[in-house]
Amino acid sequence: MLRVEKVSKHFAGAEKGTLMKAVDEVSLTIQQNEIFALIGESGSGKSTLAELIVGLQQPTSGLIQWSEELRALKKDMPASWIQLVFQNPDRSMNPYWRVKDIIIEPLCLSGYPKRKALVRAEELLEKVKLSNDFLERYPSECSGGQKQRIAMARALSMSPLLLVADEITSALDPSIEEEILALLLDLKRSEGMSILYITHRLETISGFADHVAVMKNGTIQEMGDVEAVLTAPTSEYTKALLRASTFQ
Repeated sequence: MLRVEKVSKHFAGAEKGTLMKAVDEVSLTIQQNEIFALIGESGSGKSTLAELIVGLQQPTSGLIQWSEELRALKKDMPASWIQLVFQNPDRSMNPYWRVKDIIIEPLCLSGYPKRKALVRAEELLEKVKLSNDFLERYPSECSGGQKQRIAMARALSMSPLLLVADEITSALDPSIEEEILALLLDLKRSEGMSILYITHRLETISGFADHVAVMKNGTIQEMGDVEAVLTAPTSEYTKALLRASTFQ
């Protein structure tokens, strides 16, 4: 569905003439209707790669491209095919807007009449298992898990082919994290979309993701089927991550 081929993102280093290779010749493929996990410690390049895939940054080199089959079938712009849910929902929500305004904004910008957009907002809240009374709340009146569900509802308003979930459970209690992961699985099935799930927590991907890539210092250390990587890792870095995690 989406191909990332030898993509790099380099920045000028602190010292003159040096380069910081945030992402360095990364290649991977995300298939239709799959969950692809991107694993690594803080600073490994995961979020930079996500921003390159979404288009928030431009690569120094390499190619990010949708499949020819999708480009032939879809008539709308590729920019609407992918949506990003951030780690901290407070940074992507206007604290002075009610939830209904947060969800309907992309719909209205896409040409929806406001009344039709409000009906759609109710449907989207139901998809993320929140009641309609949340429409009148402000973000400050919602818990962290509820705000992530609202952010997911807003992302779903564009009917994306790929949802990028960037560390969206990292600040949540384990029980809420399990609920969010279960919801992502349900949404993948009901919406027929793929998910790029970015996390540093290896223990969350077993039974959830289909494939995994392990990143360190901007490069892919290991990639493959989730259960194969978790049970028989080949890279020393993956083995060290497994030893440090609660995965058994």
